[in-house]
Amino acid sequence: MLEVYLFVNPLGARCMRSERNIMRLADHLNSKVSFQFVPLLNQQIVGQSLSGRPTLAERNARFNVYYEAILAYKAALFQGKRKGRKFLLNMQKAVVDDHEQFSQELALSLAKDCRLDLDMFKEDCQSDLAKQAFQTDQKLAAEMKIEQSSSAVIFNCDVSECGLLLDDVTYESLCDVCESQGVATKEMLMAEPNYPSTEQATSTMLGLNHPHLHVL
Repeated sequence: MLEVYLFVNPLGARCMRSERNIMRLADHLNSKVSFQFVPLLNQQIVGQSLSGRPTLAERNARFNVYYEAILAYKAALFQGKRKGRKFLLNMQKAVVDDHEQFSQELALSLAKDCRLDLDMFKEDCQSDLAKQAFQTDQKLAAEMKIEQSSSAVIFNCDVSECGLLLDDVTYESLCDVCESQGVATKEMLMAEPNYPSTEQATSTMLGLNHPHLHVL
């Protein structure tokens, strides 16, 4: 069984692509894949989202937007992993593809679309439990030495307790990991006619000694 932890910027385009790549892999592996999308928030992520030389007030404002988005995601997860995952993807689509600004109003609209209990969702967004869950996620990122979003740690639970750190989660790189771990051949995973590889032009073939892939 593969266990995957993907650390994400909840409003990031690159992370949205990484999430879809992991779900695509899970759909096409014969073996079980357990995966979690873990929100990550630090000053590096905030800085990368701002242009020029932002003021402290601008950095704090952007941090708060990301923080509120993460709490909304955690609140959605409290009502089930599938619903939480759908909420995250819909939130990213609204912000990245539809160019909407994240707000509490948007979060409530998305929660309604995902058929969440709205009263429970609103309460959980402000709860200490959601804030504690956020702190737990940041501690996990620190333990796994994660500094940037769209990084993944992959465990092959049938072979080793050591995890592999993948800096850039393309579908091709995930296939390389599966092949190197003896989970499935890359040829089999890439031969899906309904899933053309959109990253082939920019992806780098990764092997166990590639600088983007590290053993934890």
